[in-house]
Amino acid sequence: MASEQSSTVLSTNNPIESYVILAKSFHGSAIISLINQVLDANGVYIFGELLEQPSIRQLAEGPDAKYYKLLMLFAYGTCSDYEENKNELPELTPNQKRKLQQLTIVSLAARNKRIPYNELQSQLGISDLRELEDLIIETIYTGIIEGKLDQQEQMFEVDFAISRDVRPESADEIINILETWCSKCENTLKDLEGEIRKANSIKAEKENMKNDIKNKIDEIKAVLKEEASTTASSSSSKKEVPPYLKLAKKNTREGGLRGSKLRD
Repeated sequence: MASEQSSTVLSTNNPIESYVILAKSFHGSAIISLINQVLDANGVYIFGELLEQPSIRQLAEGPDAKYYKLLMLFAYGTCSDYEENKNELPELTPNQKRKLQQLTIVSLAARNKRIPYNELQSQLGISDLRELEDLIIETIYTGIIEGKLDQQEQMFEVDFAISRDVRPESADEIINILETWCSKCENTLKDLEGEIRKANSIKAEKENMKNDIKNKIDEIKAVLKEEASTTASSSSSKKEVPPYLKLAKKNTREGGLRGSKLRD
């Protein structure tokens, strides 16, 4: 019955949830089988929810504690952790070894966005360069990391990596980090608001200065226009001769001519 139930797990869209549901009703050897299945399964890289199940936690104190430790290793550990505790853990299947290598790459990618090939080879236990590149490409295709290979510099450049499970004892540290980050965000926001107020104040001052200059220009234009009008009026007055003066000049000229004729 257990094998029939577990065989349906891989056909679901969210396999870890299905494993969690099965863990609620499985015990003993069925739980061990379930752990091996979830570690072998494609697309399952987060195990914290499964570790919280009572039937899984019961393994920690019993004769099958090594399977509980193995599940813990896949949740939080790396290939080097497995090698250090190999004698206390079950032997890995080829699929499990491959998945642990992929998770190790994820852990390295979380700490460094440019990972040297030699560091990857050391952490993954791979000596052949082509095998290393094939593993990285395969891991990229799973969607748990994104990046590109720099074969010239012998580097893996990371663009993205999923978050792995978080150890319960690390929760306080993460909370402190988040609180510090939030505090920095608040300070940055206050600084930005101050800069915005300063920019608006400078803008208002420049606008007032612009208006003052415009008003002064308008005043100067009005004064110049008035002066030009006054000058034009004055010039016109000087050039125009009153009619009586014109007549007087004419009479004077005629009188002079008549007098000359008489003398002749």
